[in-house]
Amino acid sequence: MKKLIFTSVMMLFVLASFSQDNEYQKFLESSKKQFNKSVTGYQDNVKQKTKEYKEFAAKQNAEFADFMAKKWELFNEFAKEKMEMTKPKLVTVPVADVTKEEQSFSSTEIEYKKDEVELPPVTHTIAMAIIEKNNDDYVQRVSLEEKGEVDVKVPPVSDFEKSRKLAVDNSSNMLLNFYGRQINVHFDPKLRVRSAGLDERNVSEYFKNIAKYQDETGALWGELTALVDQFGLNEWGYFCLLRTISEKVFSNINDRVLFCFYMLRNEGGFKARIARGKDSGNLTLLLAIDNSKKVFTYTYFRFDDNKNGAKVKYYCVFGGGKAKEPVYSYGFSEQDGAKRQMTLDFTKTLNMGACDKNREVKLTKDKNITLPYNQSHMAYLDDVPMTALPIYFASSVPVETQKELIKTFNDMRSQYTPTQFIGMLLHFVQTGFDYKTDEEQFGYEKYFYPEEVLGYPYCDCEDRSALFAWLVEKYTNAKVIGLQYEGHVATAVCFGDDANVKGDGFLYDGKKYYVCDPTYINASIGMTMPQYKGVTPKIVKIKK
Repeated sequence: MKKLIFTSVMMLFVLASFSQDNEYQKFLESSKKQFNKSVTGYQDNVKQKTKEYKEFAAKQNAEFADFMAKKWELFNEFAKEKMEMTKPKLVTVPVADVTKEEQSFSSTEIEYKKDEVELPPVTHTIAMAIIEKNNDDYVQRVSLEEKGEVDVKVPPVSDFEKSRKLAVDNSSNMLLNFYGRQINVHFDPKLRVRSAGLDERNVSEYFKNIAKYQDETGALWGELTALVDQFGLNEWGYFCLLRTISEKVFSNINDRVLFCFYMLRNEGGFKARIARGKDSGNLTLLLAIDNSKKVFTYTYFRFDDNKNGAKVKYYCVFGGGKAKEPVYSYGFSEQDGAKRQMTLDFTKTLNMGACDKNREVKLTKDKNITLPYNQSHMAYLDDVPMTALPIYFASSVPVETQKELIKTFNDMRSQYTPTQFIGMLLHFVQTGFDYKTDEEQFGYEKYFYPEEVLGYPYCDCEDRSALFAWLVEKYTNAKVIGLQYEGHVATAVCFGDDANVKGDGFLYDGKKYYVCDPTYINASIGMTMPQYKGVTPKIVKIKK
């Protein structure tokens, strides 16, 4: 009897379990169907939104093409920014009577920065010869021979011709020389659109034709964005990449200009414009570059940016026209009003492959340091339009250079207090680099990014100030400002409220900043050049 009862109970348990398993299976199947339905619904929604966006973009493109087909206006008032320093720089820099490499004061507020997260890996690229061009298509500068350099040993790489095997399909994959670094870009043959002429209707027709290939231009822009991110370029890099592609694809300068214009405007969302030279008859690409800062390299025109007459400066950056000639272009477009200005700020460290040069400089009176730099960086930076000083003060040096600096400075921390370390950095920049004005070295004014101080044989006041400011803010928590006099640039450092610093200083934002002049040889913290003593400079705020 007990066996029968036990057997019956077990059977009921099994049947119940089977029933529960069956219900569970039904639940799983129902959940799976609901999930699949949700996924299908999401995919359908994405497809619908994509379709709607494409239809909207096509409508916008058609409207803008019709707008460009109307008769263009003549714009006569071109201009160029004047340099902020009107007086000539010092040809010979003074030397202070007393050398004070190490400062005797202290501060409870100034500290070494803690070791930051690991630096990014160096981008792997194949090195190529930097091509020097000699044409009038755009501003081209040539790097000078470096002083005191030695070649850096880098892993052997294939030359450009041998590396052509990387191209799977020569009709769509292009190997390009980008400032001495090989890049591989997929370029759909459909985008080889050419213009039948240069008048309003021809430009409008070109715009309509290339706008048919939204998928292809979108895919190309995605590749460019990846390269800009990988190389640590600023937004100017988009233009440089497009210009390099256009030179490979099109033999005619006007087709190059049109291609760059369309990509920057439609895919990049930048304020880009087409104009036709009154005298030359050729097309010119105009870009609105961050109007909050001056850009000294190119001439510009002002165009309306809204219905109220607010104007934006557009710079003539590329084309076959003359540098100074009136142009024909279209008037105000609401579409252009919604687009953005291109910035020149570097938000990442420039990283275009391994450094290929070294510069040995004196760090202290009994210690030298060998710092690597990158010739491709030098070529790219030389092509970036010259602009306001804060951008130079906030820009970095290569990953390999930072590693060498971190290694050396970590070994020195025990020898210096943080304030003494800043004094050592000041003396390093004062004495480690030879001085010459830009006019003597190049024949024109040129601001250096910190890496360029390593790559050129000479530097002057604003270049040294940029390097010193970056070093101080990179390796300590001290704040730095620039001091811009007529004909000279220096820096000032805030050492905190309790720092007993003797010397010249300025109040800024409620804090006392003491003069640190990287050009005044052997000058200690608080010492101003005699010719600028008692003069109130313009404060240059360093953007971070």
